[in-house]
Amino acid sequence: MTTEEFKNKVIPFSRKLYPMLFRILGNEEETRDALQDLMVKLWNKRSDLAKCDNPAAYIITTARNHSFDLLKKKRPMRMSGSDDQKLLLLKVHDGSEASEKLEHVKKIIEELPEKYQTVIRLRDIDGFEFDEIREMTGYEVPHIRVLLSRARQKVKEEIEKTYEYGLSEKVAGKIL
Repeated sequence: MTTEEFKNKVIPFSRKLYPMLFRILGNEEETRDALQDLMVKLWNKRSDLAKCDNPAAYIITTARNHSFDLLKKKRPMRMSGSDDQKLLLLKVHDGSEASEKLEHVKKIIEELPEKYQTVIRLRDIDGFEFDEIREMTGYEVPHIRVLLSRARQKVKEEIEKTYEYGLSEKVAGKIL
């Protein structure tokens, strides 16, 4: 693969890879560094990439594996101080209701079957097009649409269960 081919075929993926890497790493600076390291890694493997039948899947798989490798290298942050200080820090980080709802949605997605998780993450979180998802997963576009619809429906049902339960408790309390 020549420099020009690399610029035209691989570099444009960086825009699509950024959201996925950011979701995995959770830090903007680390994501930019990881993306740069990934491009160097892909450049060094350009001969393998040129031989590949599905370069998009190869690039995305390499990106995902690279980000997970970076996560493994991270050491857990140790907190010193009293338990009261630790609880205060946790309250500061967990404060907003929106972040609580987002975490709830993430948890629901993690509990979905693997194929639903993959499709909803690639489409709704990472923003890939259906044809790109087809290349990555091997599923046909109509099947991807069905999986995505079912995944969204399951997420919606779980959210409604959670928030309608709280709402029905309030309504029942007012009636009594």
